[in-house]
Parts: sequence; structure tokens; C-alpha cells
Amino acid sequence: MSIFGSHQHNFEADITILPLGPKTRNGHPFNGIRWDFCYVEDIDERGLAPTVSMIWPEFVDDKNVPIPTDVPLQGSFRALMHIVSEEMVEWHQQRLEIGSRFVCTEGARIVAEGVVVSLSPMK
Repeated sequence: MSIFGSHQHNFEADITILPLGPKTRNGHPFNGIRWDFCYVEDIDERGLAPTVSMIWPEFVDDKNVPIPTDVPLQGSFRALMHIVSEEMVEWHQQRLEIGSRFVCTEGARIVAEGVVVSLSPMK
């Protein structure tokens, strides 16, 4: 069962959580984090991600079982990605492809980097 309830994931990605620091995070995230998502090509010349979407990662182990929500996360993980806004599914469907690169953000801070590894049927 998904940590996001009955919502089916829209694609899978490999995500690397950036090391802790003043420009990223002060503490490790946990599964269920509600980061925003930005395509790498949308990052502006200042390094900011002005176009963000609510696409939330659900980090899973090598058997596609969600990692418990009380385990601090650091390093690289496979994630089932959930496009939260149903109105945005079609827009993302036109942009997403295997190999698409993206970042995860908290406000103006980039906290993780990822790449799309598989697409699920989007309805």
C-alpha cells in the first residue's frame, strides 16, 4: 500500500538526496516528504527553480516496498513519483520521458536530484 493512500504513482525515478548543508537541508528527510519538483531545464540563470509542481516521491526498497516513514534518508533511492494535481498530469505527460532530469526543492533550496527511469500509464 502506498504511503499516499490509494493514489497510484505516475512514474519511477532514481533520486539522490544532496548532503546536509546550509544551502540544502539541516536534517535528513523521511519517506512521505512533500517536496516540489522542477525539470532541470527550467532552472534559471541564478540557479533557482521558478516552475515547480507538486510531485511527491515515495521511496521504496529493492522489492518496491515503501521505506518506513520513521527511517532518516540519505544517499540514493528508487522512488515512485506521484503527480498530486490531477490537472497537471497531461502537462507532465508531454514533458516526461525516460532520462528526464529534475530536482526536488524546498522553497528556493534544491535538496535532491533525480532522473526518470520508467513511466507508468497516466490517466
